[in-house]
Amino acid sequence: MKYFICALGKINLGIPAQQTERIVSVTRVQDAVCENENQEVFISLPALLRQKDKSAPHGIVLKSGAGQSPAKTAKTTLLTPRIDAEIEIPEEGIHSLPKAMAGTYRHFRGAHCTDKNVILILAPEKLMDGKI
Repeated sequence: MKYFICALGKINLGIPAQQTERIVSVTRVQDAVCENENQEVFISLPALLRQKDKSAPHGIVLKSGAGQSPAKTAKTTLLTPRIDAEIEIPEEGIHSLPKAMAGTYRHFRGAHCTDKNVILILAPEKLMDGKI
């Protein structure tokens, strides 16, 4: 499966490409994790992971239905730092996170290890469940 890779400080994130509609440029700095505005929901990944730098030049618009109930019509955009790459990660290459990481990292479904770093794999549907 393809993933968009971005870095938040020392944390590398993998966002499933199949759950995204498009990538857009944004000029938004958001201190809150989630904000609603005119039928749009903006979720700031830098704020979610408590980063000092809250700037997010990219927005990843999630596909409708990616974890949303059919009654929910708002578009959801993940605010992210610069997207560095798009890579293939096989399902068997994603490992579960330890239970000790269940607090801050509850919105991730696992991690992929490379020779140089660890990529946390985001589960957009967990962000959409309303328990941010």
